[in-house]
Amino acid sequence: MLLYLIRHAEAEDLGTGAIHRDFDRPLTAQGRQHAQALARAFIRMNLPVDTVVSSPLVRAYQTAKELLTLWHPDDRPVTCDELALDRLKPAKLSSFLAELPARGERSPSRGEKAIAAVGHMPDVGSYLAWLLGAAPGSIHMAKAAVACVWFKTIPSRAEGELRWLVSPDWFV
Repeated sequence: MLLYLIRHAEAEDLGTGAIHRDFDRPLTAQGRQHAQALARAFIRMNLPVDTVVSSPLVRAYQTAKELLTLWHPDDRPVTCDELALDRLKPAKLSSFLAELPARGERSPSRGEKAIAAVGHMPDVGSYLAWLLGAAPGSIHMAKAAVACVWFKTIPSRAEGELRWLVSPDWFV
């Protein structure tokens, strides 16, 4: 299984306009551009994505929608509460991701499913550290950054192999 862990793109600050709850913070124009640039980079690199999973918070969900606009225009993100701020339960999130079905045709080179999960710091960094067996709090991801982690079977503690981790500077 391939897992792309993505931190949401840049969002409006709390208190901007009519935004009074952290949950409701939408992406900025630059945030939308970064999400679209990330989607285009995946297409250029021919990276597979079966399903996009998102935190229910507006900024993460909008990031996921921007990605899907180019990857799978008819699809909507699957929401997962474990990707919301302060809701991370790594084993439960791993089980949820492992149970998502693979989509599309499979070939010998594409036997594994590929899931993109969009969440928030510090939880995305904490989950990545848990998957890699790294020290808690040791991984920081910039807004719109993505990490690609490979698993022999399902996402489990200290079983992930980090293939790459890039920030928007690499694809914008």
